[in-house]
Amino acid sequence: MLRYLTAGESHGKYLSGIIEGFPAGVKIDPAYIAAQLKRRRLAPGRSARQAVETDEFEIISGLHRGATTGAPVAVLLRNAGRALPAPSSLPRPGHADLPGMLKYGTPDAVLIRERASARETAMRVALGSFALRLNELLGIDINSRVIALGSLPSVTAASAAQELLKARRAGDTLGGIFEVSAAGVPAGLGSCMQWDRRLSSRLAAALTGINGVKGFEIGGGFEAPLLTGKEAAACPELSGGLDGGMTNGRELLLRCAVKPVPGLPGGVPATDLKTFRQKLCVSKTSDTTAVFAAAVVGEHMTALELAGALLKKFGGDSLPELKLRVDEWRKKTEKILRRL
Repeated sequence: MLRYLTAGESHGKYLSGIIEGFPAGVKIDPAYIAAQLKRRRLAPGRSARQAVETDEFEIISGLHRGATTGAPVAVLLRNAGRALPAPSSLPRPGHADLPGMLKYGTPDAVLIRERASARETAMRVALGSFALRLNELLGIDINSRVIALGSLPSVTAASAAQELLKARRAGDTLGGIFEVSAAGVPAGLGSCMQWDRRLSSRLAAALTGINGVKGFEIGGGFEAPLLTGKEAAACPELSGGLDGGMTNGRELLLRCAVKPVPGLPGGVPATDLKTFRQKLCVSKTSDTTAVFAAAVVGEHMTALELAGALLKKFGGDSLPELKLRVDEWRKKTEKILRRL
């Protein structure tokens, strides 16, 4: 079973992460991980603070001579030298501050926002890089793209840059929708036997766990109910590669709606929990949009869940074992799928 955990705070010395159950023999270059982290860090819409972060990391276990050993992989990712913010009794609207302060009984919002910060997703990308590489070696191609940004009718590099500049000048932020696709996924991953073993459930949990994600759909998603049964039957791609919680051999297609970043340069009204007076909560470091960075994180979360499903289905303590079983399964199932 593949398991992964992260620890650390936004202004702590390090973020840390561990991935357990990862097979031996997967070759991965630190430059590959660094490139994935850079994609997240320098995605369009990020704030100037990303220029401070370097995402310098160290793999402290589970890797020998450039290949995984089968032991738990542990990663440390250094945070830039930023001072911990002063204590604050002012919860930021739209963030984890208020429910976290109530849940953990703390008057200091900083203690909540330090862990709830999207900075933690850098470690999810670092760990997900191992899973992304494993998927690649097994012939599975995972990609993402942003298909909506604010009210833009279509998203191109040029139109996105213009829209982001417009929002930034207005002191505003934007939401959007990103799409993750995975081609070459073998049929039969996941299970229909229990709700929490359905791959659709696991992917939904992984992707809605990304900061700012407020909506999730598979394939036809929310457009599918607008069709009749006959119309839907004529469009098998509406399944998005999943039926009954299991992959069906088609391309996996997932989409997530990301809300506008709630921190605004001009501030939003908030209530101080110490005085219960209203104050203006101003953000000087918020991104203009999180959707492009979230798309990168979405790829890595999808890769982690697919890697777990592959290991659950096929087993194997090393890449050669796993690849042999996946290849044999593909030969067997593709003979059937080609005839449908």
